[in-house]
Amino acid sequence: MKEVIARFRDELNVSRPEAELIVAALLERPRFELFLSREIEPSERSRLMIRLRQLKKGVPIEYVTRKVPFLDRTLEIRPGVFIPRLETEYFIERIRRSVSEEPARILDIGTGCGAIAVSLADAFPRSAIVATDVSDRALANARINIENFGLCGRIKLVKTDLYRGLEGRFELIVSNPPYIPRDRIPMLPKSVREFEPIRALNGGVGGIQFIKRLVQGAESCLATGGVIALEIDEDSVTSLTDFLQNRSYPYRFDKDLFGRYRYLFLGGFRS
Repeated sequence: MKEVIARFRDELNVSRPEAELIVAALLERPRFELFLSREIEPSERSRLMIRLRQLKKGVPIEYVTRKVPFLDRTLEIRPGVFIPRLETEYFIERIRRSVSEEPARILDIGTGCGAIAVSLADAFPRSAIVATDVSDRALANARINIENFGLCGRIKLVKTDLYRGLEGRFELIVSNPPYIPRDRIPMLPKSVREFEPIRALNGGVGGIQFIKRLVQGAESCLATGGVIALEIDEDSVTSLTDFLQNRSYPYRFDKDLFGRYRYLFLGGFRS
């Protein structure tokens, strides 16, 4: 095992503790178990070497393990589906604090692997949730997670773009939309720009094109006093402020755990 860990350390150019964490994740074992046995089965070694080659090519480890931890859950994640980040975990907490009453209906736009929908089902146990995406691959991935956690009766998956074809109104509309400015896409890490879906990242000019469409179309679906909660790029705060000054919704920008403006709340949010 020491030899395997050393190889991961050297070939991935990481520290030994980081190599240990990577190997433990790939083996789906606690880190301490790596030191309980010096031997490793040939078949296990072979699988690790295959995964090492994937990691060296820049494939995100989440796509290699097909798992991603998110709040209290471990979600299935499939290659080509956006990988949820730590900022989105804190987004769920900010939503909980900003909603005065448990929403009867929640709309999750661009659900990806279903991380937000599943987490909001935990946060609001009486809410009905509609989770949408334009990607068949994302919807298939979200379905796996929804079924794994027994949430089929509460989360309905719909293939659509924004609000097209949706009926009724929602007390809470949530989205982690594409918000990376188009001209910044080439500067993203290789593991992101070459393996994650660009469609889920590219926010167009200034990173706000999708957000503007989402806010403009919300009038037909947002219930009176309802809340819109969005993830944003910090650099778009000024342009979003200019855009929102002409809208009827009150709005507020919130910071993430790192002190960056990352969230936008509109409508009847709690201060």
